[in-house]
Amino acid sequence: MIEFSVSFSGLKFEEVYQKLSGELKEKLVDRLTDIAFAAAFWEAPVKTGYLASTVYKDKGVVGAAASYAAAVEYGTAPHEIRPVNSGLLAFEVAGKMVFSPLVHHPGTRANPFMQRALNQTLDKVDSVFAELWLELVSG
Repeated sequence: MIEFSVSFSGLKFEEVYQKLSGELKEKLVDRLTDIAFAAAFWEAPVKTGYLASTVYKDKGVVGAAASYAAAVEYGTAPHEIRPVNSGLLAFEVAGKMVFSPLVHHPGTRANPFMQRALNQTLDKVDSVFAELWLELVSG
């Protein structure tokens, strides 16, 4: 599992955010959380669709619950794979079944889909705030 929180701590916008009313703060976090959720869903790499299906949002937090989400986000170093429930691993290579007691996995390249979602959300903070401000003063 991997997740990030929609907050304004450490951002140039933090000072303005601290001066907002409770309702406006809540709307801003909710809208940005929705944007982050959609971005994480669409940025998740698709092989089976399971990773994207585990993307969630909850009160300012966006995450992916798949057990391998962090491995996709950060990549993996080369490692050995050993069987857990039997003496051999079974897998297919070029259409042929292969059995082995050990596999040397070369590792995987990082695919930082959550970081891309976060960056897309950060890029929209000013425009979302402006929209909400206009809604507040005009209506």
